[in-house]
Parts: sequence; C-alpha cells; structure tokens
Amino acid sequence: MKVKVFILIFCLSIISCDRNKKHKGEILSDNNKFPNSSDRIILLPFQDIDKSLLQYIQLGIQKELTVEVALLKKTPLPASAYYLPRQRYIADSLLGFMKRNVSIEFEKIIGITTKDISTKKGNIGNWGILGLGNCPGQACVISSFRVGRKKVGEKKFLQRMLTLALHEVGHTYGLKHCPVKDCIMKDAEGKMNLDAAVSYCNQCRDYLFGKGVLN
Repeated sequence: MKVKVFILIFCLSIISCDRNKKHKGEILSDNNKFPNSSDRIILLPFQDIDKSLLQYIQLGIQKELTVEVALLKKTPLPASAYYLPRQRYIADSLLGFMKRNVSIEFEKIIGITTKDISTKKGNIGNWGILGLGNCPGQACVISSFRVGRKKVGEKKFLQRMLTLALHEVGHTYGLKHCPVKDCIMKDAEGKMNLDAAVSYCNQCRDYLFGKGVLN
C-alpha cells in the first residue's frame, strides 16, 4: 500500500513539474482584469522601454480609439529572432513570439522595442523598418531605433511613437497604407516621415468606425 501511495505522489509531482515548465515562459500582465470594452489591446515592452513612453502610448491609443489598453511586464527579446549579420531582430519572428507566449486574452498586442527591427521586402531579404503589423491580424511591433530620439525633443519623440503604434495597430484591423499624406496610415517606407500624420483620414476613420473601435 505504501508503495502505491509513493508511486502516486511521484507521478503527481512529475505532472506538476511539466505544468510549471509549460508556464515558465509565459508573459503575465501586471493587471489582467479589463473593464468592459469593444476591444482589448495590450502593450508588451521588450527590455529597456521607459515607463513614461508606455503610459503615453497607452493613454494616446485610448484617446484615439474606443479600446482598453493594458501594460504587460517587460520581457527579454527572444534570441531566436536575432539576425546577426545586420544585428537586428526579425519583426516577423517577434510577432510570432508574442502570440505564442502571452497567456492572457487580448484582441490586439503591440510589442515595443528600442532595438532595430527588419523584415523581407521584395528582393531585399533584410529591410530595416519602424514597425510591422499583421494585416489583418492580432500582433504588431514598433521600434524606436529609427525614430530619431536624440535629434528631436521628448514631446515629438513620444508623439512619433504613438503615431507608429496607431499606424501598426491600424494594420491589424485590416487598414492598408493610405495615399493621404497626413493620415496615420501613410507608408513610412522605412523612414521617420510621419510627423505630418496627426490622425486617421476620413476614409480610414470610417473603416475603423465600422469595426467599432473609433471614438
């Protein structure tokens, strides 16, 4: 009888260890209770992101869109996404990482990093970018690397990052690049040329209104 009890306890301990391993890599929210809203967007900071930047983006998105935005705890960039020849992180790999490793429920997730990110564009295998979002989809990622923080004041830097976040999350809702020069969905073409973009144009606003996520 004692032998059977010991075997049972041993088996349960193995199951418990497996469960702990499974959840070890998960990214948990500081507060995973969301108020009722049409959509839930979560911000995932990779490593050394300023808290003030996160809060600015959080409040800015909530002001522009009818959504609730929550902050996740900081997490290291995955080594599997690093592209050594150009010392960049592959944005497509970061999108996959976020969707696999965040355990709480969300409609959209925005990863934020200070490191250079890239994707494949046409015949160019590694094209440096400001951000990337599944269109449509759940995940997007933005980087401050090409935003020019040292060349502009803090206020303009924060506004640029918010514009990037709204641009990429717009892609996740299905918005493509817009020809209107002062629309947030304007194609940045890998450069920081979005300063004139202060909001979504009327056509993009109508589209997001139809999705139920626009004020």
